[in-house]
Amino acid sequence: MWSLCVAVVVGALTGVVLRVALRRWEPRFLPALCVLGSAWAWWRSGDSPHVASWGLITWCLLTWWFAALIAADLGCRRLPNVLTVPGAIVVPAVLVATGSARALLGGALLFGIYLVVHLGAPRAFGAGDVKLAWSVGSIACLGGTAGWTVAGLTAPVATAVVGSIAAACGYPRARIAHGPSMCAATLLAVAAATA
Repeated sequence: MWSLCVAVVVGALTGVVLRVALRRWEPRFLPALCVLGSAWAWWRSGDSPHVASWGLITWCLLTWWFAALIAADLGCRRLPNVLTVPGAIVVPAVLVATGSARALLGGALLFGIYLVVHLGAPRAFGAGDVKLAWSVGSIACLGGTAGWTVAGLTAPVATAVVGSIAAACGYPRARIAHGPSMCAATLLAVAAATA
């Protein structure tokens, strides 16, 4: 249980540091999201002496990165290059280094789909969503074909549902952030497929 406390405290500190570093993108919810990410990473890795600490560290870093993306997208409806471009470099490098380079095919496929949709209907997916698709597609592919499919389909459906609810509540022109759906769908799909 002490590891949960440590993960939550480190998550809170990380959230505060990231919020200051990313203040230009108004990430109001970032500390809270990082704490939730740390708690989720701890639960996902399991509080067991048999689980390597690298598993917890990897899940924490992933959830903190997703928390920063979600907070920035909710704050200003934009996924900044300072978060998407490093992810597009680091994720493939880690996958190649760990022998999971085949997952890059999933990233390339999702990137291609998002790019085609963006070019055909720019309001559907923004350029930040297209850049993020490479990373989340690769990560989702770690959960196999099922993980990739769930993440790839769940994110647009979730965003469409939120948009429909906003329209039904009298906000038909509301700009709905798609990044949160991409990040949440990817985490849940990989967790479910690798459980």
